[in-house]
Amino acid sequence: MLLKLSIQSLKKSIKDYAVYFFTLIIGVTIFYLFNAIKSQSAMMEISESKREIIELMNSTMAGVSVFVAIILGFLIIYASQFLMKRRNKEFGLYLLLGMGKRKVSLILFFETVIIGIVSLLVGLVCGVLLSQLTSVFVSSMFEANMKSYRFIFSKEACMRTIMCFVIIYLVEWSDKIRFQIKQTRRVIK
Repeated sequence: MLLKLSIQSLKKSIKDYAVYFFTLIIGVTIFYLFNAIKSQSAMMEISESKREIIELMNSTMAGVSVFVAIILGFLIIYASQFLMKRRNKEFGLYLLLGMGKRKVSLILFFETVIIGIVSLLVGLVCGVLLSQLTSVFVSSMFEANMKSYRFIFSKEACMRTIMCFVIIYLVEWSDKIRFQIKQTRRVIK
């Protein structure tokens, strides 16, 4: 019943969740892209001096991906709090109608999991496709031999992306529950 209520709530709030959903997709795509560059550049046949430049670019991208993860974490938490404020009265109504805080928290959990899984899958697909385009662009920029080009899916980048977003979601979900309890107390008063 709570899962069904969560899905109905998501459908009803689709306009509010659209920005949040696309933010997550873009975040997953960018994070995968930054982490997949290393595996994309491995197949390039280039000179030794250009290889050093690519190694420097790979290490820079690894550092940038950590920075991107931190920024995305804050962005996701901010967007989540914004959505919570918009739905504050709805959760207060649930509490007034006799639904316990635990059930309201489960509704939020189901919504977060649904949006998280869908945005993670869509973002990974977009990231894989965009990483292929980036690989072609970098290869042409360094005048690499494109005869050896092949489609590459980076398991390492995929696992890093999943781990990063699981951590961000855990932080976001705990923040969402804390925020929801604080806001519903205001509505009830």
